[in-house]
Amino acid sequence: MTLKAETLPHKASETILFVDDEPLSLKYFKSSVGKYANVVTASSPEAAMHILEQAGNDISVVVSDERMPRESGVSFLSEVRKSWPSTVRVLTSAYANIDNLQHAINDAAIYRFVPKPWNIDELCTAMQDALHVERSAAAISEPVLGPSTGGDAESANIALLAILAAGLEAPLKSLDTEALQLAQLSRPSSLEASPSVTSYLGSWGSRLRFGKMNASAMQIRRDVEHCKSLAKSIGNLARSLSDPAAAPSSSMADTLSEVVEQAVICPSGTTLANLATGQDFTYRIPREIMKFVLANLLRGAMKSNAFPRVELVSGTEHNEVRIVSTLEREPATLENNQSWRTVRCALWAFGGELLSATDISLSTSTLTVCLPKA
Repeated sequence: MTLKAETLPHKASETILFVDDEPLSLKYFKSSVGKYANVVTASSPEAAMHILEQAGNDISVVVSDERMPRESGVSFLSEVRKSWPSTVRVLTSAYANIDNLQHAINDAAIYRFVPKPWNIDELCTAMQDALHVERSAAAISEPVLGPSTGGDAESANIALLAILAAGLEAPLKSLDTEALQLAQLSRPSSLEASPSVTSYLGSWGSRLRFGKMNASAMQIRRDVEHCKSLAKSIGNLARSLSDPAAAPSSSMADTLSEVVEQAVICPSGTTLANLATGQDFTYRIPREIMKFVLANLLRGAMKSNAFPRVELVSGTEHNEVRIVSTLEREPATLENNQSWRTVRCALWAFGGELLSATDISLSTSTLTVCLPKA
């Protein structure tokens, strides 16, 4: 493709250069993103470099597909970075992996990865965000997510974390669908005739196997829902950490209610009656971190499907969340519980603490989350 600098569209908005060897992708991108910016397309890295050489200073964002015949998108964007470091670089692909994305972050300093097939809303939002970053960093020679400094590298890794969390959505959805089909296939048909005593006794082995298959399938579905919740929390956390103003004060009572109302936490029929939120307080730990902490502690404290009592205590020196459960057996220590060790590390990172206490006389076990005053 040959495009002279003077043939670039002249609109009030900024210009985005999109590179892809698939004609349909070029057409779809231009029709979708063209509402928000001037869009120039190229069918190869060579054609794109020719455009940049003539009008690189007029281009705000460069978007490239990863898989192209003669050169990868990461390699192309790395070259763009060397000659036009002020551009915001975005990678898109249907075949990304962690190693490739790490190269994209380190070598090309990409601002964002947009997976294919595109979601039109996500694509347009990503492009508008990229344009906003370009405007905000107009006086800087590097985009926000470059690895040239420690802070930039940290931001890049946070972006990668969000990408990986989003990548879990499709396989988890597929796994849940397959588990549901397995559960349905292993369930006795309601159309089957009532078995005789002889046939019932003779088929107990196969019925037992089907019962175990059904139970395993349902457990897989519960685990998938848990993983979905974690992936969503990780993605939200990564996005919040990438925003300098992402940690405003939050209500602990609101956060606790949100966590409890999730199906993966709350047993069937449970109400919020066990939440003593009269002494509500605010905190400044990222909300997704606190949701992760509370969700894991509540799961660990549940005994015999009974929901523990949760108390909020607003103190003069620090605030507390107390999770009190019935002591039915010897409690696991924090040191011997991997989930609690993870929670403890998450709290330590933000000045918090996790304590455990047992009252034999009352047959209760208490986990206490101590938080600094907001």
